[in-house]
Amino acid sequence: MVKRTPNLKRLALTCLAVVVMVSLSGCVASRKEVYHLKNRTSEIQDDLDRLEREIEERLRFVGRPDGKYDYNNSLLIDTRVFDEVLHSIVTIQTATLFEAGQSSQRVVKNSRGIGVVVGRHILTLDHVVTQNSLEVATPFGTVSLPSKKLEEKTFLVSRDRKLVLKKVLGDPELDIALFEVPANDLNLASLPSPVGNSDELTVGTFLYIAGNPFNSGINVREGIVSSLLGLEGIQKISNRRSDLFVISNGVVPGDSGAPVLALRDGVPELVGIVQGTLGSSRIGWAVKINPIMRGLSKNLDREELYMVQKENPPLY
Repeated sequence: MVKRTPNLKRLALTCLAVVVMVSLSGCVASRKEVYHLKNRTSEIQDDLDRLEREIEERLRFVGRPDGKYDYNNSLLIDTRVFDEVLHSIVTIQTATLFEAGQSSQRVVKNSRGIGVVVGRHILTLDHVVTQNSLEVATPFGTVSLPSKKLEEKTFLVSRDRKLVLKKVLGDPELDIALFEVPANDLNLASLPSPVGNSDELTVGTFLYIAGNPFNSGINVREGIVSSLLGLEGIQKISNRRSDLFVISNGVVPGDSGAPVLALRDGVPELVGIVQGTLGSSRIGWAVKINPIMRGLSKNLDREELYMVQKENPPLY
């Protein structure tokens, strides 16, 4: 819009010149007329300059392409991309077999969570698919029973079917897990968004979270980056604070494993995976995508890695 303003100026001045030519056709303009026309031209120029300043001011708040992550969604054009994002979220279930206490009684503990399909793999968090203790709910809170973990399997759950997943990576320190997508006829959709650069996030960056709030169903919500470091004093989280970022106004229980998308000039990019939240406060945190990709690069070949990144591998 701003680039067209000089053209608008030229058009106005040209029109003014035509009017002057017609009005003075066949006669000689007096000095008074020439002076009047110069003043009018100056007034038009001032009006055009003021219009350009107003346009610049409005664009400053609306946003314009600059190659950086956006602070709003004004540049987002194709909202259909979020339909594809929702179709890339899958339900995963983990069944863990424990031997309980001295009785040696065998108990199966089940848990459910979500993951996102990236290329030929499913990416989620390690704590979503790993159960290390047998816990039971009591009126006094959750209690861990003495037990021994015997076996653990994770399944893809879809359309009343359960398909066993093969784990490619389980990193409890970074809290990420990666599984191969099993051979199936489910036509699973891969996340359409390319992998972004979490080092370029700034406080105030606009975000979308595609999660499963309170296990009520997959949906998309908005949020912002409120801190580039993880929250202090979070228990049971082993990540370095520098590997996490805080999200305000977007995360609720049930979102663990959900992809976090930031807009770069209106185009969504994957910048993190939701890890936790402070109850129902809608303040949560996510693992940054850069350390996740460093972890994946050690376990995937080049072609698989480029499929995750949504890039074409070099031809050499």
